[in-house]
Amino acid sequence: MKKLTSIVLCIFILAGCNSKEKEERLQQALSEKTFTTTSYNYTPYDIYSIAFKGISLPFNIDEAPSGGSIFFRDASEANMDNGEKVSFSSGNCCFIWDGPVDKPLRVRVVWSVVFDTSYHDGKSSADYDERTSRQSSPGSRWCQATVDILPAKGPERPSIVLFHFLADGTVQAHLGTFKTQSPLTAEQVKQHATRLPHGQFCKQEIENPFFGIPRTPHRE
Repeated sequence: MKKLTSIVLCIFILAGCNSKEKEERLQQALSEKTFTTTSYNYTPYDIYSIAFKGISLPFNIDEAPSGGSIFFRDASEANMDNGEKVSFSSGNCCFIWDGPVDKPLRVRVVWSVVFDTSYHDGKSSADYDERTSRQSSPGSRWCQATVDILPAKGPERPSIVLFHFLADGTVQAHLGTFKTQSPLTAEQVKQHATRLPHGQFCKQEIENPFFGIPRTPHRE
């Protein structure tokens, strides 16, 4: 009887070990597919609430991975190769990349251009409800772009999606690592330095993407 009990106990222990190993493998596989996001802002305007998702998937901004916000007043700064500073937001989470990382992935990118922070932050926005208004909040415009996230250069496994918002309304993206992440070169930025016409803040404006989406109930 003792021998039978010992055998049963060993079976349970082995099953527990196998289950733990399986869970660890699944977590490792998920970790290798999980990417953070760094976004650079080369435009003259603040950028708020960047979100993105694979172009073939339904887009709900509440569920889309975050690319952060880039307000000049509190953003991090990096130097381009000519010494000029550019604002960026780093470490926003989390994007699951299910496809091969050596091939481009087409995504829909949505963001808000804040062209007047006094309206966006002030009394003019006090009564604005982003869930019930089709329009952008005062002092801002919602935008979208279709962007190809390009493969990383170099042998290391990429772990970051890098977005670059340029003055002419172009959005570029590629994969990288914490070691290789950096702004575009000054020459690359110069190629997209021509600003959009007065009163235009991106190439494709859209209505407020939060409109009609119920708020998630608050849980204690």
